[in-house]
Amino acid sequence: MNDMYARLMDSTEDLLYRVRIYDRNLEKSDEILQMDEAYSRMRQAFDAIDARCDSSRMERIAAKLQQMRIRLITMMEDLLHPA
Repeated sequence: MNDMYARLMDSTEDLLYRVRIYDRNLEKSDEILQMDEAYSRMRQAFDAIDARCDSSRMERIAAKLQQMRIRLITMMEDLLHPA
């Protein structure tokens, strides 16, 4: 179970990195910076959690990461296919 959360953390970090790269015109730089800071806090919390003892906290972090991923995918779509 902890491996699933670790993969979610790593793939979200990769997606955040890719959105940063594709934002060449700095259209979404403020939002990306906020997401980067939020991700860093979640990563620290994730690394500090013992998954066997605090599964509810892990689930809350996973839910926040999933919301972040949805927003990052939307941002990526906007950056790759401008109207």
